[in-house]
Amino acid sequence: MSIAELYLVKQPLTFFGSPQGGDARFIVVGVPFDSTSSYRSGQRFAPRAIREASLNIEANGFSLSGSVDNVSMSDWGDVAVVHGSTQQTLDRVAIVTHYIASRNFIPVLVGGEHTITLGAVRGLVRAGLKPCLIVLDAHFDLRSDYLGVKYSHATVMKRVLEETQTKIFYIGVRAYEAEEVKIADEVESVDYVTSWNLEVLGVSGTVVKARSALSDCENIYLSIDMDFYDPAFAPGVANPEPGGASPIKALPLIAQLASDERLVGIDLVEVAPPHDCSDITSVLAAKTLQQALIAAWPVKGERRA
Repeated sequence: MSIAELYLVKQPLTFFGSPQGGDARFIVVGVPFDSTSSYRSGQRFAPRAIREASLNIEANGFSLSGSVDNVSMSDWGDVAVVHGSTQQTLDRVAIVTHYIASRNFIPVLVGGEHTITLGAVRGLVRAGLKPCLIVLDAHFDLRSDYLGVKYSHATVMKRVLEETQTKIFYIGVRAYEAEEVKIADEVESVDYVTSWNLEVLGVSGTVVKARSALSDCENIYLSIDMDFYDPAFAPGVANPEPGGASPIKALPLIAQLASDERLVGIDLVEVAPPHDCSDITSVLAAKTLQQALIAAWPVKGERRA
C-alpha cells in the first residue's frame, strides 16, 4: 500500500461511473473539507453530490463532439481530511497529489473549499512540476489573513504566491478588497480579466489573453471556483456574487483552457449542497468537469501512462 492510499477512502459512487481505483490518465479525488468557511458552509458534501449528479446527465460534451465515456479516468475516492485542521488536510492533499502526478497521471480534485488548491500545488511542485494557475473565481483570495486566519479560502492564492512565486491568471473576478486589488495590479506575476471584461473580450479574446500572460509557463493548473458562475446558474456556493458568467459562455471557455497541452491538474471547488436549489449547482459542476475532461483528453491522451 502506498502512502497516498493511506489517506484515501473509497466511495460508493464514482464520477461518471468511472472505474474505482486503478490507473488512468485522469485521477478524480474528492476533498470533502470546509473548515474555514466564513459564510455558507457545507462544501464537505460536494464530492458525493457532484458524483451523483454526474451519473444522471448525458455523457456528451456541451460544445464539443465526443463523450466523457471515452476519457481515460479513474475515481480513487476521497482524501481522508481532518476536519478542523487545515494544515493536516493540506498535507494529505499534497501527498495524494504528489503520488498521482509522480506517476504521470493528472489529478482532478473535487472540493471542498478553495483552500485545497494550496495542497494540490504543493504536491505538484514536489513532483517536479512548475504549475502556473488559471483561476476562474469571483474573488482574488489574496488576503494576508481573514478573520485572523492565515490559511483559509480567502487567503489561499496569497499563500500560493508566497510559496511558489508562480504566475496566476484570474478570470471572472468581481469581488475584492483594496489589499487584493493592490496585489493584483502591482505584482507582475498576477493578471486578471474581470467578469465585465469577459463579456467585452468574449471567450476567444479571454483565452488569447490568458495564453499570452502564461506563454512562458511550463505547466498549467486550472482551478474552478463555482462562484465564477452567476448565482442565477449556481446558487449553491459558499460565497455567491452577482454578475458572474453564464454556462453558455463558461463551458466553451473552460474547454479551451483545459485543452492546453501543458495542463497538469484541475480542481473544482466551493459547491455547497445544503444551499443548492434542486441540485442545479452540483449538476453544473459535473457538467463543467465533464467539459474540461473531454477537451483535455485528445490533447493529453498521447501521454497516457
